[in-house]
Amino acid sequence: MSVVSHRFAAAALTVGCLLAGGFTAGPAHADDGDAPVEAAPTAADVKFTESVVALGIPTKPDDDVPAVGRKVCEMMTAGLAGQINPIPAVRGTLRTLQNNGLTKTQAAGLLQASVVTYCPEYGRFLPR
Repeated sequence: MSVVSHRFAAAALTVGCLLAGGFTAGPAHADDGDAPVEAAPTAADVKFTESVVALGIPTKPDDDVPAVGRKVCEMMTAGLAGQINPIPAVRGTLRTLQNNGLTKTQAAGLLQASVVTYCPEYGRFLPR
């Protein structure tokens, strides 16, 4: 397996675990054992979460939905590393999302929302 393929597979596995668990990333915790510390959501995080809800992707109240969007961008970064052609990275990301229970429409919407919100530099690689 090439280094690029290995990186993409590792990133895909990370997102796959998040999606398979219904966005199981939880709130951050303080190091000293205090109650959970939650950063106030940014406007981008709120917009992304609203997009996920509009796509019909189930979430729970304590899910860190923005973390999933950032993981999708990490998948794209790993898939694009050292590549001239971005199409395999886009298709691979979509396939991974679909293999983890999303419909084709949900996967495409999640990818689009993630890119627009967290990694707009990849917007040129997505269909318009």
